[in-house]
Amino acid sequence: LASETEDKYKECLMMERSEEENPRFRRHPIVQVALHEPAYLHCIIPQFSHNLVAWTRVSDEALLTAGENSFTSDPRFQVSVKSSDSDWVLIIRRAEKSDSGCYLCEVNTEPKSTVYAVYLNVIERTTKLMANMVGDEVLLNCTITLSNGTSSLDDEVQWSRDGRPIDFSNSNSECSFLLERTAAARLLALELVGSPGLWVEIYS
Repeated sequence: LASETEDKYKECLMMERSEEENPRFRRHPIVQVALHEPAYLHCIIPQFSHNLVAWTRVSDEALLTAGENSFTSDPRFQVSVKSSDSDWVLIIRRAEKSDSGCYLCEVNTEPKSTVYAVYLNVIERTTKLMANMVGDEVLLNCTITLSNGTSSLDDEVQWSRDGRPIDFSNSNSECSFLLERTAAARLLALELVGSPGLWVEIYS
């Protein structure tokens, strides 16, 4: 994290109020997603499963959800409850940079409510384009970094050229595809042989 973001993150965590010895041990207090990707903010509260849970945004003190009801006019925000582990997930569809900041999950426990803090950091993807001489082979790499606890790449990755998906099963295609799997990332390499034009990768 950048120093400014790290300071905001620390301020966010100071808002937590819990009787647990280590409330962040089984949670993800910071969530980092790419711009326009969905964000999932988790609030796991197994011992308080029968209490009302509410999500608020600190920047404007807006009440986003209470229970399973939404209190914001922004349709991107919704809550999903995983009853198996009492995980109240605040979902932000198509996250914007302005969504970055501190979010609080509050549980109406007695004598004082319990508050868990989650910091959302929305970042822009960086793209590197390397030019080569006409007729040479060009290798385009797309590295997807997995978050902690993610064991596989579940999303489909599609390469396309000029808005049209590339069919790697076509024997006449001028490109080949390589997928290299590691514990922390997936490297997708596209090799172009004597084929001019702009090639980009898209995610679906």
